Amino acid sequence: VALVSAPRRSLPDAFFDVGQPFFPEFVDPESAATLEVVEFDEVTASATPFKVTNRNGLWTIPSHHDYPADGADRLANAAADIISVIKDDFRSDNIADHEALGVVDPTDETMTTLQGRGTRVTFKAPGEEVLADLIIGDSVPGRGGLHFVRVPGQKRVYAARLNAGISTAFEDWIETNLLDVER
Repeated sequence: VALVSAPRRSLPDAFFDVGQPFFPEFVDPESAATLEVVEFDEVTASATPFKVTNRNGLWTIPSHHDYPADGADRLANAAADIISVIKDDFRSDNIADHEALGVVDPTDETMTTLQGRGTRVTFKAPGEEVLADLIIGDSVPGRGGLHFVRVPGQKRVYAARLNAGISTAFEDWIETNLLDVER
């Protein structure tokens, strides 16, 4: 009896990191001192940044002339939401799919397309060290709560469940009662 054997071709395992967090080193939401959210406006063909940062103990909104912000709790909650994001499903490693999935970097000025630009969310430590940086794209059809996401500079796209209700509305980040005086 003769057996014929051919060497097996090893295929890359595209799913090797499914189920893992995007940013395993980012574990303390209190370590975030800056949040920057960049959205792309297709009408004006421009990226619109929104930033909240803590400088010398004072929370401000640099994108709104350093207006004082009430950001500590909101920033920590948003950071905790990003910390909890895991790679639920691998979707593509083809750059040509980025536009259709809505994960084109909104800050990439080399791209000519106006469509398919996602929302870029970046958290930084006090020394400007990047703790987390993610492009959030379109919702995954038929999979409630999942969005297409990718890390800037990487071509891999995942489906991930996002709880992050990260607001870029100015009024959500300011102290509404400026006369907050104890009576």
